[in-house]
Amino acid sequence: MAPIGVGSSNSTKILKSGEGKLWILLVGVNEYEDKGLPSLRYPSVDCQGLGEALAKATQGFPNKEVIIHHDFATQLPTLESIRQSLERIVSQAQSQDSMLLYFSGHGMLEENSQQAVLCFRDTRKDDLLGSGLALQELLQMLGNSSSHQQMLCLDTCHSGDMNLLKAGGNARDAVNLETANPTLQMMDVLRQRASKSKGFCALLSCDRGQKSWEFPELGHGVFTYFLMQGLLGEAADQYGVIEADGLYKYVYRQTLLYIDKLNEQLRLVNQQKRDRGDRKFYPEYPRQTPKRIVEGVGELVIGFKSVQAVSNQVRRGLIIDGFTKNENTVQLVDIFSKYGGFQIEYSYGINCSLAEIKADIQKLISWSEEPINQSQTQLFVRKQTPTLLLYLRGYFEDAEDGESWLVLSNGVRLSRSWLRQELRRATKAKQIIILDCLYVKSLNVNLLQEWIEDLQCNTEFGQCMIAAANVEEPEAFLKIILKTLSVVDSQVGLSSARWIADLQKQLSPQGIKLYTWLSGTQAIIDILPRNISIINSIPSVSPQLNEKKQKQNRKSHLW
Repeated sequence: MAPIGVGSSNSTKILKSGEGKLWILLVGVNEYEDKGLPSLRYPSVDCQGLGEALAKATQGFPNKEVIIHHDFATQLPTLESIRQSLERIVSQAQSQDSMLLYFSGHGMLEENSQQAVLCFRDTRKDDLLGSGLALQELLQMLGNSSSHQQMLCLDTCHSGDMNLLKAGGNARDAVNLETANPTLQMMDVLRQRASKSKGFCALLSCDRGQKSWEFPELGHGVFTYFLMQGLLGEAADQYGVIEADGLYKYVYRQTLLYIDKLNEQLRLVNQQKRDRGDRKFYPEYPRQTPKRIVEGVGELVIGFKSVQAVSNQVRRGLIIDGFTKNENTVQLVDIFSKYGGFQIEYSYGINCSLAEIKADIQKLISWSEEPINQSQTQLFVRKQTPTLLLYLRGYFEDAEDGESWLVLSNGVRLSRSWLRQELRRATKAKQIIILDCLYVKSLNVNLLQEWIEDLQCNTEFGQCMIAAANVEEPEAFLKIILKTLSVVDSQVGLSSARWIADLQKQLSPQGIKLYTWLSGTQAIIDILPRNISIINSIPSVSPQLNEKKQKQNRKSHLW
């Protein structure tokens, strides 16, 4: 719905000069004293992460105050303590001040009055209005404040029991099936409040009838996770300004995109189960559509993009071309390092010894099992899962005893059983395995399929494997890999499920069979993450670079 008016504010100048104060109140409730209100996993961590993100975004605001109530904080999320904080903010805030309020926890509908109620640590289900905070009362308090710039974020979409979803994500609900979803009532009273103030804006984690999802991969509720990422700079405009409108649009797009990607991966996993005759399918996640309630648009500035970039050292890869230097392989290294965010080690040439190849693979596996170095200020911002990439290029052969090898041009043979053993050590990482077979030296027409089946690992974060062979045109598979990677929208990225579909579409007309395996229901395996860089075209590889690699005999270490 189009806004009915345009508010005018100079909040950027006022906040940066210190003339206006930014008041921040963050509330998260994991544990409830009333056993009828089940515990939640992430609200307190959501508060901590959001507090850290806001601290970075508001570094340029000299006059601010942050009050936090959650299970691990000095100030617990009880009704009395939160009411005291609210009354203090409302009474002291001046007209030039801005307010940001955030709540993560259960929201319930009081049966008799049909009022939406925010539930705190000591809220009782048999006395919601007396022991919780009705949203209507909260909005009345905000209406009595002199502050003209107010933003309210609610992550409270809880209704029903979604324990049937065993794929890894959980809905912030688990109350009782008979508990009515309060979202509709929330939206009604929020619209009434917004119609009276052009400086008021509310963000809800989901629409009516929907759930607010939590995912172990993110370590947060998906709505709050993208709030944090937006505040860390991803929602900033070209000038580095983070406004409420831009933040909402970012959170809206990324929440939908994340769940769509995960469902796409689940569909492919379920198709594999169907092909094997397994009818125990993973259910897909219902949509979560964040909502915005606003009637007037002004400069509701929340912060600025921090100049300090967050280092992401959780993607590493090893590319082994068992033959001589190859322009296409070098280009693959370039794409994965620049646009995939991988730190790549690249080996090629006829002088690769078996001991060195094994050592490189073991180094990659061992890295994935090491704890991720994360600064103290990033502990609650992101839960990072390592992603390892292994690309192997050579020809494949087998023996009567069932063993099989990847063979390089110099005769070095890497056994499948050894590789299987190593991959199964990487239990804490997402795995991307690419087998580029120049030809199959075997009468077994199912040899590549056997490789895919034998290398499958029970890693909770998932495994993506692809393999193909083309005797007539050895470069065909690699060229199509490059083609599919070079047309990716950087704002969306490329998930493993989407990449498999793209490869199948490109390879099928050429008569090349693609062998695949995809597992993982708790995390999205991204081949190219979104926003690593804008991929307009793939840069050519300079002759000087190739010559340098050749002089190095066989390796280029980019770690």
